Parts: sequence; C-alpha cells; structure tokens
Amino acid sequence: MKFVAKVLLFPVVLLSAFLVLMLKWTLNLSAFVLALPMLYIFGCGLYTLYCREWLQFLILLVAEFGCFSLIFMGALIVEAAERFNGWIAGL
Repeated sequence: MKFVAKVLLFPVVLLSAFLVLMLKWTLNLSAFVLALPMLYIFGCGLYTLYCREWLQFLILLVAEFGCFSLIFMGALIVEAAERFNGWIAGL
C-alpha cells in the first residue's frame, strides 16, 4: 500500500522539487539584482546623513528596508517550499 502511495505521489514530488529549484534560482538572481540598488541607496543614505537631510534619509531608510524585506521574504518562501518538498518525499 505504501508503494502505491509513493508511485501516485511521484509527480507531485517531481513538481515540488522543480519548484524549489526555480525558487532558489530566482532568489539568487533577485539578490544579485537588488544588491546594486541597495548599495546605492546605502551610499545615498550616508550622504544625506552627512548633509543632515533627515526626511530624505528616512525615505532612503524605508527603501533600504523594503529591499531587505523582499530578499528576506523570498528566503522564507524558498525555505517553506523546501520543507514541503521534504515532507512530500518522506511520505
């Protein structure tokens, strides 16, 4: 009976493994794409601190936090997909 369940779940395991692979690649690519704007925003934030432009610094701080939270949420989604794939493969 367990063998039948594994045979029936095999396409789901393959699909979830493919999804995990695509999510990992997407997360790595998006991290590389977001790294340069984050560095630029950080540099502009240091400059606005030097010039004492507090409102602009706050805007840049929110933008930096937004970029960071995008990468963090992507990592959480990848981790959840990996756990789901491990759970399905372990059945």
